[in-house]
Amino acid sequence: MTVEAVAASSRANLFRRLWPVLKLVLFALVVVFVGQRAWNLWREGDVGAVTIHWWWLLAAGVLYLIGWLPSVLLWHRLIHVLGGTSNRFDVARAYFAGHLAKYIPGKASVLIVRAGMLADRGCRPSISALTSTYEVLVAMGVGLAVGITMAPVVWPKTVIDRLPTAIHPAFGHPLIFGIGVVVVCVALVPFVAQVLGLIARKLTPPVTMSPGQLVAPSDSATTDSPPTQIGGRFLLGWCFFSVTTWLVHGLSLGCTLRAVGVEASMSDLLIWTGDVASASFLGFAAMFAPGGLGVREAALLELLMSQPGINPAQAAAATMLLRAAWLVAEILAAAALTWRGFRKRTRSVSEGDRFR
Repeated sequence: MTVEAVAASSRANLFRRLWPVLKLVLFALVVVFVGQRAWNLWREGDVGAVTIHWWWLLAAGVLYLIGWLPSVLLWHRLIHVLGGTSNRFDVARAYFAGHLAKYIPGKASVLIVRAGMLADRGCRPSISALTSTYEVLVAMGVGLAVGITMAPVVWPKTVIDRLPTAIHPAFGHPLIFGIGVVVVCVALVPFVAQVLGLIARKLTPPVTMSPGQLVAPSDSATTDSPPTQIGGRFLLGWCFFSVTTWLVHGLSLGCTLRAVGVEASMSDLLIWTGDVASASFLGFAAMFAPGGLGVREAALLELLMSQPGINPAQAAAATMLLRAAWLVAEILAAAALTWRGFRKRTRSVSEGDRFR
């Protein structure tokens, strides 16, 4: 091995050791910044205008869960297209349980939890992990497209002013801009389908099974071969269906705004949708932030501050309460589905023993 190769290997090893520490430092800085920003806005705003209406907050949590149903159905469909036999209940149970795993450092935690929960439910670990990766990329890709489509009416003026001057006129015509983004996205779907397949295979960790449990890959374990590529027409149909995820999540944000006293109306649904989609994608793209924690709040806080009729205290309260409502909804959904799955399995075992 040459001196250059040894040096390159040493640098790579050093980076691998420092990267977890760097991610933790970045995450801590973001959380501190967002917390300080929210606190300052809370003090500057009209705190008296913030009155918590709990029923609206409950509606926000319920709508959040409903919004993920297209993703659950997409994941179930992908599993069956690639040879799995898992039923919708088991897929939903693994999906929402995996959602909680996003708060564990390392984006692969979600995939490992979901693959483990479906391992004895009619789906090989490699298929469940890769199809889950594909589903996440589709959902977040559609979120990015929705965020860009709504950019002229959602993004703060300070952000738009920093963009190249040549594209400023496009932001002056929101309808034409939005239609153009949709047309471009549809035209790119066949290419995107190929790219998503490559990214999904790259991001999906090798998942293997040892007797009785899900383990890290080893020489003695057998890893399933990667599934096939998903077609462009299939992807296009599910992308349009996945837009409903962001519309419902936008409605969830609207309920949260009502929960803190904002006089919101359904005419603002597309704005809420653009806010949620943009902030959620940025949180997803921040690899150092578990669950996008801090990054999503920072983006959403600034987006809400740019909307008329929302004072700083209401923006800060809505941002924090939205995260809380969504987290509680995820915990309750995962717990309820896991408990129901346990009861169903216990009942099946009892009935089997009875007929022996």
